[in-house]
Amino acid sequence: MSSVTSLAACAVLAVATLASTGAAQAQNVTGLTGTWASGSGKVLTGLDFFNPIEKNFTIPTSGGISYSFIEDLPTGGHFETSQFRFTSNPSSNRCFTAALTWQHGTFTNNANGSLSLTPYAPDGYVQVMDPCAAQSTQIYSYNQFELIPQWFNYLESSTGYANIAGSAYAMKMFEDDGTGTAGTPKAIMYLINRPPTMLPTVQLHEEVLNSVGAYD
Repeated sequence: MSSVTSLAACAVLAVATLASTGAAQAQNVTGLTGTWASGSGKVLTGLDFFNPIEKNFTIPTSGGISYSFIEDLPTGGHFETSQFRFTSNPSSNRCFTAALTWQHGTFTNNANGSLSLTPYAPDGYVQVMDPCAAQSTQIYSYNQFELIPQWFNYLESSTGYANIAGSAYAMKMFEDDGTGTAGTPKAIMYLINRPPTMLPTVQLHEEVLNSVGAYD
């Protein structure tokens, strides 16, 4: 294949990718504002998942992810995320590992349709659990920017979950593949609450750094 042909093929592919991204988001059937949750909705944002004053997590009965958005800024708005992920140990059911994470902050609707989620640095936390470790539960400050390269929502006629009767708005988001484009899809989330269930959208803690630049 000639270099000219290769360049032309790459250009067509790039245009097709941009077109598909734009088309997917142009077909959104509802707004972003609300609380969205995967699966049966056991993991949700808000005080029932994380208490920022006591810095304490309430462990849900099953894993999942939840994102809440409120479009209240000129170029985006505020967000909150809750995640509970666990990994089983095939050699010992007792020795699973799990992590609960919570963040909130602001998000930007970018020109290419992607979302940039910028957390309030001192507010986020992650709790790591490993019953077979020397210290079974540990909690740390957590601050992780997230780019969502592509997302779209649609109406699903039946979710298959008892707590979501009939049809429901569903949303599909994609992980960043490391180059700013859509990679692995996240678990499908359903609209659970509108207006969203969120903690205050302002920064809750002061940013205090110790001598090595870590959060105290």
